[in-house]
Amino acid sequence: MSGQKVRRRRFPVLRTERLVLREVTPKDVAWYFRHFNTWEIVDGQEYPGPKNLEVARRELKFYFTDNFRKGAGIRWGITLKGSDELIGSAGLYKLVPKTSQAETGYDLDPEYWGQGIMTEAMTAIIEHAFDTMKVNRIEAYVSPRNKGSQGLVRRLGFRKEGVLREHDFYKGKFTDDFLYALLKRDWRQKRR
Repeated sequence: MSGQKVRRRRFPVLRTERLVLREVTPKDVAWYFRHFNTWEIVDGQEYPGPKNLEVARRELKFYFTDNFRKGAGIRWGITLKGSDELIGSAGLYKLVPKTSQAETGYDLDPEYWGQGIMTEAMTAIIEHAFDTMKVNRIEAYVSPRNKGSQGLVRRLGFRKEGVLREHDFYKGKFTDDFLYALLKRDWRQKRR
């Protein structure tokens, strides 16, 4: 096989009425650092932001670049049409091909909350997951304190399946998560 080029999978760009969901690259590290240190995002995800640009660079590589390259997940950067400036991200990770399932995660600059942007982005991602990636089940872990995220997943058709007691650790204590899930068949029925 020497002399043959290894073909890199092309990152799928998704377009909606108002948005372009694109690949996040190392050139976006300043955005990553700033975005994931925004208090509302840190508090909503219950995960501290990177301490400096070098940590941000490593996290961006791990959560975005490496996940896609290894086929373990895909996370898009969210932009408004006509702008390349990132306002958030969303995607799938922990893909389990054998059982056709994945977890989802998302974040949005608070300036854009309440405008239906994440619903629009996640709708495109869910369609891509079920149609192109052949995923059958998508899970979302949501903090009981994060009412906005709970509303989002319910609007998208996710069903609450239970409480994962002391599933996370935030601000020096164990915290619960709600487990929501969306099945492909339920999504199809909802879209009819």
